[in-house]
Amino acid sequence: MSRWSVPLDKLAERMNGDVETAVRKVTLEVFRSVIFKSPVDTGRFKANWNVSFGSPNYTVSGREDKTPLTDWDGVTKGLVYGIYEMPIGGVMYISNGLPYARRLEDGYSRTQAPQGMVRRSVAEIKAQLESALI
Repeated sequence: MSRWSVPLDKLAERMNGDVETAVRKVTLEVFRSVIFKSPVDTGRFKANWNVSFGSPNYTVSGREDKTPLTDWDGVTKGLVYGIYEMPIGGVMYISNGLPYARRLEDGYSRTQAPQGMVRRSVAEIKAQLESALI
């Protein structure tokens, strides 16, 4: 599991004190990045990302999503809804219950996601936030 700690209060300051919007935007950007970086073969892995609050959701569906990774597809639209409906003040999770999810995060897809999706997304967003707050 990847984690980070960024002073969101400073980000909120720049957004006129709107901490809730700052948290939701950062969460959306991280989750969206994870999905966009997900390797696409059959589309099943990309379509099985779940957003949840309080504990991970490892539900697996038969859905497939082969839309381009640069597109706002159905999966990402679902993220927007999920993130804006969840309460602030706890832990939000993005999880994938497919048995090969850990292997893909560990670089198994050497051509599409050699550095994984989650840890790379977290590192990129953290760097962007830190840079913006300097």
